[in-house]
Amino acid sequence: MPKGIPNLFIEPDCEHNRELKKGCVKPGPGDVAKGCVFQGTQAVLLPISDAAHLVHGTSGCLQNSWGMLEAGMPGGPLSKFSFSMGLTETDIVLGGQKKLLEAINYIVEHYHPPCIFVYATCITILTAEDLNTVCGKAESLWKLPVIPLHNSGLMGSENMGNRQAGEALFERVIGTSDSDPRKLTPFDINLIGDHHFSAEGQEIEAMLSKVGIRVMSRIAGECTLQELRSAHQAKLNMLVCSRSMVTLARRMRDSFGIPYCEGSFCGSREIRFSLRQLSFHFQNEALDKGLHRYMRREEERLHKDIQRSYKSLKGKKVVLFTDGIESWLYISLLHELGIKIAAIGTNHNAQEDLSRIKERIQEDTLLIVKCEEARILELCRLRKADLLIVSGRSAFVPLKEGIPFMNIDEERRGGYAGYDGVRRFAQDVMDTLAQPVWQMIRRRSPWEVDSYEQG
Repeated sequence: MPKGIPNLFIEPDCEHNRELKKGCVKPGPGDVAKGCVFQGTQAVLLPISDAAHLVHGTSGCLQNSWGMLEAGMPGGPLSKFSFSMGLTETDIVLGGQKKLLEAINYIVEHYHPPCIFVYATCITILTAEDLNTVCGKAESLWKLPVIPLHNSGLMGSENMGNRQAGEALFERVIGTSDSDPRKLTPFDINLIGDHHFSAEGQEIEAMLSKVGIRVMSRIAGECTLQELRSAHQAKLNMLVCSRSMVTLARRMRDSFGIPYCEGSFCGSREIRFSLRQLSFHFQNEALDKGLHRYMRREEERLHKDIQRSYKSLKGKKVVLFTDGIESWLYISLLHELGIKIAAIGTNHNAQEDLSRIKERIQEDTLLIVKCEEARILELCRLRKADLLIVSGRSAFVPLKEGIPFMNIDEERRGGYAGYDGVRRFAQDVMDTLAQPVWQMIRRRSPWEVDSYEQG
């Protein structure tokens, strides 16, 4: 670990870190089979639409994040750009620090960003590139923040990348803007998410604005650098779904006196719990009445829509084969639609994620930790599941087996936050189950029967 980088495997506010000298388990060789630290860091920082993002590595690492970059920044002068050093074998052997400084100079001269994030990669960590010196020299030359991210993929999973990005924002960005009381309201909050937050941040903000709560910044969601610089002026931080950014929330509490709470906005039960937390924090009678009127109105409308349009989903069986927050995020939503969860298989989950699963599932739901692909396919057959819900790379499992499935990766599906998100989710499930391809792939081939009609 480079000098000056804190040990983020230890976090006092995590449930499993409360014992002395106990923290997150560091990954061993071969454990990081999915997203790496580099991906997790970019997932948090790429939505800063007016900043420049320079990958100090080979061109392959830039391609690794291109889908994430397209996922969801609708505006901003640099929202459609990402920069790469494109290091060659010669650069790796002789060193790429001079080339890196030239690249930073080029970006500043041609694009004039207010900030540049420079990402280390596996290859530049192994060759001991000194990002701090180069970024410090460029910062002195151009008088703007040039922030190095020591986020080699060798150091852990996406969650660790989220934490490193939070550390960079806290140390170099948040709190660097002067306070202006004229622009503040009594109910200013920050929303803090993770790599799934860019799709749902605006949906949550629109919901909160209807009850008089203003979102100052969406950390890990689409935002500008100035919004992040002013994040220390908020009255409350809300961690949306994930615990990967809890270190940032804790440090903002300790340094700026901003308390934080946790919430989820997938399903009316989760929305009700989250809004009540906000009401409890602000202790304002008018806000409390407005929140309860809003929840009562929206829940009544949603219940009528479910009974009228999505009644056919009641009694359907699904199996969840997801990792991270998706393993528990949609449980309440599925229960609300009357869908039975036959089993849940997980692989890369924190202790907090497993605790949330156990809090939400029913007694007849089978939970398998570190579940293999063969096991989840067997469960689908034994429990006669109508649908397999997957995320990310797990989507290849049902695809190869020809099993009806739905990929809830928010970067592709658009997110299911809010009351409208419940409707979108229900409609997507209905559309998936109604696809004629699932009947077609079950038909026997012509050479396996006496006549084609028998297939």
